[in-house]
Amino acid sequence: MKPSSEANKDRRGRNSGTRFPIIDCSFQALPLDHYYGGSTGSSRPSFLNISREYFRYEARRNFLVEVAFFLVIAAILAATFISGARAIIHFLNLPAA
Repeated sequence: MKPSSEANKDRRGRNSGTRFPIIDCSFQALPLDHYYGGSTGSSRPSFLNISREYFRYEARRNFLVEVAFFLVIAAILAATFISGARAIIHFLNLPAA
């Protein structure tokens, strides 16, 4: 249960800002007598097993499409860097590498 509070009021019924609120302390903490920490007894599957099952049953085709798309983007990026390096070498009149 959350502690409730009521603000102190002066004689006219207004809240006075100089006093602390009255707090009803009927709060009870949960007992932790039977809690000793550690495992709950049920083991969770490892990340390797989860990913193995995911790729075996659900996402094999999607994963291959994403890998192909990534390789196309990486090839375009490599070609762009090579083209940029050639343009800089040509601009600076350096010997071809």
